[in-house]
Amino acid sequence: MINDTDAVMQAYALAVTKLLLGNRKMKDGVIVTAGTPLDIAGRIRIGETAVLSQTDVVHLEFAADEGGRFGISGITLFAPRDNGCFIQTDCRLWLSKAGNRGVILPRPASRGHYRLSPRELIHIEGKPAQDPVEGTVRASAWIDRFVHRVGATANHTDLYHGSVAV
Repeated sequence: MINDTDAVMQAYALAVTKLLLGNRKMKDGVIVTAGTPLDIAGRIRIGETAVLSQTDVVHLEFAADEGGRFGISGITLFAPRDNGCFIQTDCRLWLSKAGNRGVILPRPASRGHYRLSPRELIHIEGKPAQDPVEGTVRASAWIDRFVHRVGATANHTDLYHGSVAV
């Protein structure tokens, strides 16, 4: 079991940011956060904060699985627009065969996908042309390699991706 959950969440947040932005640097207007899974009240609080600060939020949710392994269990997006906040739950990361910057896929029934720019989340019509399952597996493998390279913990075998294919 991983003892330093903050270090693991920080390593994964850094990896996800790198996957989504490549070598670009994040600027005011967008943030990647990590924490526990959100209930309705938590989503409302983050949505209100996003609207007040006019900041798009990519929230990585972490939990332990049945075996006690700690990892990403969900991704929720918050995009304040037009005096409201669009919220997408149950998102997952996707990476093309070319291995360039990743994108965020919402639930299959939702339209489009999202690209992270240095200042905001950008909604793109349509889904990526390549297989969504293979793309999520590629993204997960990319994240694993990055986290292990930066050394989130001394015992990398404990690192775990939850039910969301990262």
